Amino acid sequence: MTNPLKGEMMITMGETQYKTRLTIDSIIKIEEQLDRGILTITQRLSEADIRVQHLCVILYHALRGGGNDFTEKQVKNIVDKTGLVPSCQAVAELLTAALMRQQAQNDEPTE
Repeated sequence: MTNPLKGEMMITMGETQYKTRLTIDSIIKIEEQLDRGILTITQRLSEADIRVQHLCVILYHALRGGGNDFTEKQVKNIVDKTGLVPSCQAVAELLTAALMRQQAQNDEPTE
């Protein structure tokens, strides 16, 4: 079961569903590893200009954030078994949800 208030969401990779979560810390790690800002990464993904390595890095941090104890090699195997197009779709959903959640939190009125 996922908790959307914590930023958790389910993604389907192949025939398996995984709980994921992209926190601010994981987004920072992704940006550092890929040497690009999250908005640039998201834009490149929308333009189909993304490397498989980038997909694996994003999925690794999202899956680990969801409580899955995967290694980078295991994530690469998941992407390989799932296929590139479905993996891109899953990453796009993750990034969109993370960015929308962050925007919603920024739009909340403060007292």
